[in-house]
Amino acid sequence: MPRTSTFQWIVEKLEDNDNVTSTEIISDSLLRINRREGQSITVTTTPLSQINLINVISILKKQNVDFILHSVKEAWIYGGVFDYLDKERKVIGSFGDLFRIIDQNNNYPYLPTEVHFIVRGLEQHKKVNNVKRLDNKRYEIERYGLNTVIIIALNDYDISIESVRSAVNDFDKFDIILKSNPNGQITSSAANLADSSGFKVVSWGQLLSILHRRWN
Repeated sequence: MPRTSTFQWIVEKLEDNDNVTSTEIISDSLLRINRREGQSITVTTTPLSQINLINVISILKKQNVDFILHSVKEAWIYGGVFDYLDKERKVIGSFGDLFRIIDQNNNYPYLPTEVHFIVRGLEQHKKVNNVKRLDNKRYEIERYGLNTVIIIALNDYDISIESVRSAVNDFDKFDIILKSNPNGQITSSAANLADSSGFKVVSWGQLLSILHRRWN
């Protein structure tokens, strides 16, 4: 979808939003949205399916916006991007993220619903010293007096053997697969494959429990 068409679609979707007073497509790479309450938000888009720090710096040099919209639904975002944008007080996200930011009045801080739940829950854990996002799915968890572990959060309804195989193929390093979707199940074949491969597939409650223990 061309940028202007993307912006036109957003503008149409915001017509009935009570918190939006006006929108302005300034160029094919810049959209401004004015809120009834809170500051305006400027938006640009990227069609990239894999987004790294160099990409983001380049985008912001061209358009110093508040929000970078990735138009690819399942864009892969590397962790250095999140650290950099936090320092710059800017956000990258999906269409859904953009609409939620508009409704919260402030452009920053913002985390997607699932990410916010995971990060907040981990930071409140007694054994957790620090949580760092490595990319879209992985979190590095530094613990007090225990080794650091890396988890992958998968939102699949069911964690199947194919889910585990895909995680192994897509990610270089991790210790635990977290089933972040509270519905569905972890199949026995998925759990067995994980065990034989040297890692675990766990629910949220199980993760909080095993973080108290040393991970070998």
